[in-house]
Amino acid sequence: MPSTSDPWQWWWNHARRSARAFLAGQDPPAIAIFGPVLGDEEQGLLEADVTLSFLYGCDGTYARSDYFVVGRPAVMVGALAVSAAINRRRKVAARRDAQPRWRDHQNIHVWSTTDRLIWDGGSGLESLWYGDVAGFYPELDSWTLTLATNAGHPPVRVQGPAVPLLSLWTATAVLGQRWWQDPRLATLLR
Repeated sequence: MPSTSDPWQWWWNHARRSARAFLAGQDPPAIAIFGPVLGDEEQGLLEADVTLSFLYGCDGTYARSDYFVVGRPAVMVGALAVSAAINRRRKVAARRDAQPRWRDHQNIHVWSTTDRLIWDGGSGLESLWYGDVAGFYPELDSWTLTLATNAGHPPVRVQGPAVPLLSLWTATAVLGQRWWQDPRLATLLR
């Protein structure tokens, strides 16, 4: 864990050292993980606090407001106008909400293992198995890692100081021996 006053620089340097060592044939150092139960051959590689979010849109539905007012024609027309204005606002809000965007931002505790990412957002542990990853998008310049799955779950975005090392260990698990050829990780090997 970071022992300096700049955790961003500490994680960056640690990721670069780890990438060069792994490329030279050294296995990543296993860490003890307390909390999540790991499989027999599964080893812990990283533990950190990051920000997590999911990319999805809502269904675009909204509750219509249908006022029915009996009375003078002016009162009835006024009620219809108010009802139309309310419905228009709700419709615009529902359309806006239907657009896919990053949602459910939460600070989480994450563990990276040889088999999966595990996180605890306060409502229990969740796992993302590397075998389910269909898209791997590290953006080291913005300290962001986005993962898409083939399991029907929304894409997951992780942000924070530990992302360079998290991207490295995810790349080694998802891309295998060709991880070092990924140009998005080249800055870790310089």
